[in-house]
Amino acid sequence: MRRSLTLKLFNNLIKLAVKKKFISATIALLLIFTGIYCLKNLDIEAYPDFTNPMVQVITQMPGKSAEEVERLATIPLEKNLNGIPKEKKLYSSSLFGLSVIKIVFEDGLPSQQIRQQVLERIYQTELPDGVKPVLGPDASAIGEIYRYTLESDYYNPMTLKAIEDWQMEKAFKQVGGIIDVNSFGGPIKTYKVIINHEKIRFYNLDVGEIFDAIKASNSTGGGHYISNNDQAYIVRGLGLYSSIESIENTVITSRNGIPIRVKDVGEVIIDPAVRIGQVGKNLDNDVIEGIVLMRKGENPTKTIKNLEKKLPDIKSQLPKGVHLVPFYERSELINNTMHTIGHNIVVGIIFVIIILFAFILDLRITLIASLVIPLALGFAFLLFRLFDIPANLLSMGAVDFGIIVDGAVILMENIYRCLTGYKGTLTRNKKDALIYKAVREVGSVIVFSTLIILCCFLPIFAFDGVAGKLFHPLAFTMGFSLIGAVIASLLFLPAISSIYMPDKKFEERNTKLYIKHKEIMSKITETYVKFLHKVFAYPKKFLLTAGVMFAAAITLFCFTGSEFLPNLDEGNIWLRVTVLPRSTTIAHSVDVARNIREILLTYPEVKNVISHIGSADDGTDPNLLSNIENMVDLKLAKDWRWKWHGNKQKLIEDMSKKLSDIPGITTYFTQYIQDNVEEAVSGSKGQVVLKIYGTDLYELQKLQDESIALLSDVRGIVDLSYDQIIGQPQYQIKIDRVKAARYGLRSDDIQKVVEIAIGGKNATQVLENEKRFDVFLRLEPNDRDSLRKVQNIIVKTPEGISVPLSNVTDITTDNGAMIITRSENSRVAIVRFNIRGRDLGSTVKDAEKILDKRLNLPDEYQLKWAGQSESQQSANTRLAIILPITLVLIGLILHLNYKNKKHVLIAMSTILVTLSGCIFALFLTRTYFSISAGVGFIAAIGVSIQNGVILLSSIIRQRKFCHNSFDAAISGAVQKLRPVLTASLVAILGLFPAALSNGIGAQSQKPFAIAIIGGLSVGTVFTIFLIPLLYNLIDNDNVSQKGLIQEKDLMENVK
Repeated sequence: MRRSLTLKLFNNLIKLAVKKKFISATIALLLIFTGIYCLKNLDIEAYPDFTNPMVQVITQMPGKSAEEVERLATIPLEKNLNGIPKEKKLYSSSLFGLSVIKIVFEDGLPSQQIRQQVLERIYQTELPDGVKPVLGPDASAIGEIYRYTLESDYYNPMTLKAIEDWQMEKAFKQVGGIIDVNSFGGPIKTYKVIINHEKIRFYNLDVGEIFDAIKASNSTGGGHYISNNDQAYIVRGLGLYSSIESIENTVITSRNGIPIRVKDVGEVIIDPAVRIGQVGKNLDNDVIEGIVLMRKGENPTKTIKNLEKKLPDIKSQLPKGVHLVPFYERSELINNTMHTIGHNIVVGIIFVIIILFAFILDLRITLIASLVIPLALGFAFLLFRLFDIPANLLSMGAVDFGIIVDGAVILMENIYRCLTGYKGTLTRNKKDALIYKAVREVGSVIVFSTLIILCCFLPIFAFDGVAGKLFHPLAFTMGFSLIGAVIASLLFLPAISSIYMPDKKFEERNTKLYIKHKEIMSKITETYVKFLHKVFAYPKKFLLTAGVMFAAAITLFCFTGSEFLPNLDEGNIWLRVTVLPRSTTIAHSVDVARNIREILLTYPEVKNVISHIGSADDGTDPNLLSNIENMVDLKLAKDWRWKWHGNKQKLIEDMSKKLSDIPGITTYFTQYIQDNVEEAVSGSKGQVVLKIYGTDLYELQKLQDESIALLSDVRGIVDLSYDQIIGQPQYQIKIDRVKAARYGLRSDDIQKVVEIAIGGKNATQVLENEKRFDVFLRLEPNDRDSLRKVQNIIVKTPEGISVPLSNVTDITTDNGAMIITRSENSRVAIVRFNIRGRDLGSTVKDAEKILDKRLNLPDEYQLKWAGQSESQQSANTRLAIILPITLVLIGLILHLNYKNKKHVLIAMSTILVTLSGCIFALFLTRTYFSISAGVGFIAAIGVSIQNGVILLSSIIRQRKFCHNSFDAAISGAVQKLRPVLTASLVAILGLFPAALSNGIGAQSQKPFAIAIIGGLSVGTVFTIFLIPLLYNLIDNDNVSQKGLIQEKDLMENVK
C-alpha cells in the first residue's frame, strides 16, 4: 500500500513536470546558475589536510644534554599531558637543548579548545626554574604555504636576519589566514661578552659574578612624579644598555676603591649567536629563510589570495636594496593541479557527449541528456554550500560524469524510442503523453539503480585518517551528483524534451550518415543475438568461462601487489641527508650541503635547491646538526630531458647514484608535503617506519643497528635511515659533593660556572628601538677548547678563594645520547625506509618475516610498524568489514524492488565478472591495489549491478508479452542493449583522461579510473550475456528454447 502511494506520488510529479514544462525548465536554469554561484564561493582545496588536530609543546633548555632534557622536561610534561579527552597519540623528541612533544587528537575538535586543555596541563607540571614550555603555531602539517629568502647585495646576513625577525614576521602575520612565520637560517645578532680566564683569575673573580653584575645593571626605575609650577614631572631612572660601551662600563665589583669593569676582564663585541641551524640556497651557504604558516582550518586558496594582495605592501616595507625572493608557493601546486584536473574533466565530458551522439545520432537528444551534468553538479555544489562540506580537487577530479549521466542516457533513449516508434500524428498532447509513458517505464529502474550505486559509495565513509579525508569529498560529490542527476532526469529532462523535441511525427531520415549508423546498430544487434543464441545453447561453457576468468583474476590479484595510496606528485623532491658521524660540526655539514646542492644543480630539471641544516630558531622542527634537508624545486615534467620521460622515480634513482659518491652520508628521498604528513600521521618522518620500543638506550641502539642490517637485504627497501641514539661525545662533569663541601660550595654554584663559562648564557637584552638582542656571556674559545683547560676553570668559594674546577669535580669523556625519541610513553628506536620497484604490502611482509626469524628481541621490547603500512592495514580492515555489509544492503534493496530472491541473485551475479575486469586492468597496467583502486572496484560494482538491473527489469517486463522465458530474455536484452552499452561506454570514456594522465595531482585518481575502466569493460561484455542466460536458466518454464520470437521483431528494438 505504501509503495503504491509512493509510486502514485512519483508519477504525479513527473506528470506535473511535463505539464508545467516552462516552470520546470526555469527551475532547471536557476539550479545551474545557483550551482555556479555556490562553486565560486565554495572552499575547494587542491590538497586536503590529511592530519588530525595536533598541538606541539616546545621547551628550550640551552646547554642541556638529551638525557637531561628528557629527564627534566619531557617526562614530567608527558606525565601530565596524558589523558586529555579525545587524545589519540603522544610523541616526543629530546635532543641537545630542546624538547618537542606532539599530542594528536581525534579529528574534528576545535583547535582553541585542545590548546587550552594542553596549556592547563602544562601549568600543572613541575619544571626546573627558568624552563618555560610554549605551544607551537596553530598550523597543520600542510600549513607551510609560502617560503622565501631575503637577499641583498648591500646588507650582511646578520642585518637581513634582524629585518626578517623584527619586520617581516609582523607584516606577514597581518595577512588573513596566516598564523605565524618561522625564521630559519641567518646569524642572530648578539652582544657577546667574551671573558678572559687569566684576567678573572687575576681579579679573583668567577664568571658567575660577572653574569650577575651585567644582569643587575640593565634596568629602569620610576620615581613616580614631582609637582613643579602646577606641572607633573614624571621621574624616570634610565639604566638600560644601549651600546657596546654601556655594557663594557658595567661595574662588577671594586678593589680598594678601584672599580673593576666588564672591559677589564674581557671584551664586548657584536657577533652571531651560537648556531643551531643554517640554510643554504644554490651556491650561497648562508641565507635567511621565512616559512609562512597558514592557520589550521583555513582554506589555502583564500589564504594565498590574501597573501598575494598583501605582498606588494610587505615588499614596500623592506629597506632599499633588500629583496624578498619566493622559492616555494603553494599557488603553483594548486594551479598545476587545477590544470590537470580541469583538463581531465573537460576531456571526459567531451568523450561522454561524443559517445551519446554516436549511439543516438540525434543532436537534440544528446544535448538534452548532457544537460544532466550541469544540473547534477549544480545540485551537488548547492548541498556542499548548505552543509558546509569541504571539497578538494583530487577527489572531485575522480568524479565519473559517465556514471552521473547514465540515468539520463537510459531515459532519453527510451523517450527517443517511444517517439520514433509512434506511427500516428505526433500532436503536442500526444508527445507529452508518450514522454510521460517513457519516463514511467524506466523511472523506477533509474531510481533503484541509482540507489544501488549510492550504496556502493557507503564504504568510503568508513575510511578514516588520510584515506577518509581524501575520499570522503568524492563520496559526497558522487552522492549529491547522483541524487541531482535522478531529480534532473525525472523532473527536468522530460519537461525540456517536451519543449525542444519536434511536435510533428519523427520522419525517416535518409542521410548517408543516418543510414550508415542504422546499419551499424543493426549489425551490432544481429551479432549480439547470434552470440546470445550460442550462449543459450552452451550455458555450461559460458558459465565455466566466467568461473575460470574469476579464478584467474584471483590468482593474478595475489601477484598484483598493494600499497596504501599512490604518492601524489607535488612537483618537488624533499631530500633528507644524514652526515656521518652524527656528532659532526655545523661547519662540516655546511660543506657537505654545498656539495649536494652543486651536484643537484647539474640537472637541467632542477630550478633551485635549498638546504636546511639542523633546527629552526624556534625549535619547531628538531634536528641534529648532522641532518640536512634539501628542497629540490623541479621544472614541470614536460620540460624534462627525454631520457626521464617525466618519470620522477628514474630521476631520483640517478640523483641517488651520483650523491653516493659523497663519502659519509645516507640519503632519503620523499616530497615536501608528503614528508610533513607522514610525520604527523606516524610521529616520525618516513614512508614506512619501524618502531622498536624499550627502556635501555644502548639496547635500543643495538636492536636498531641489527634491524638496519637485516632490512637492507629485503628487496624493494631503499633509503634506509634512522635516528642514531648513542654517539654524542660528551665531557661529563660530575660534582664531587664531599670535595665541594670542604670549600663551602653548593652544587648550583659549580653548575652555574660550568653553564656560563663553557656553554655560555644570556644575561639580559639590549633594546634597539623595537628590536631586542641578547647579551651573552662565555669564556674565550682558547680558554675552553680542551679537557685540561676545562679542568682549570676557576670557581670562587664563599671565602673568596679561587678553586680549579678539577678540585671539586670529576671530568671524564663518554658517549651519550644524541636524540631520545618517545612514543606511547616509552623510549623508541626509529628505522625508516622508502620502497621502490616493489609494492608496499609484500615488502613489509618480507620485512616482518626476516625480523621475526633473525632479530633477537629481549623481553619487554616490542616492534611496531607505522606510516603507510599501518594506514593500509587499518583501511583494509575497515573495507573488509563494510564491503560485505554494503553488498547485503544492495541485496535488500533489490529484493524490495523484485520481491524475488532468484532475481536478486541474477542482478548481483555481475559482481564477480566486474571484479575480474578490475583485477585484470590493474595487473596489465602494473598498478598496485590501493585504497584508490578499491574505491574504483566499489564504483565499478555499482555501475555493473545498475546495468544488470536495467537488463533484468526489461526482461521481466517483456515476459508479460512473450510466450516463454527464452523469448523474454532475448527480447528484453536486445531492447536495452543500446542504453546499457551507451551507459557503460560513457562511464568508461569519461574516466579515460584520468587513467592516462601523468600530470601533477593525477596520481590519486589513476588507480580509481583504471579499476572502473577494466571492471566495466569486462563486466559489461559478460553482463549483457550473463543476465539473460541466468534468467532463462532460473525462470525456465520448460518451453522449447527455440522460442517464438522472430529476428525481424528483434530488429524493431533498435529502431
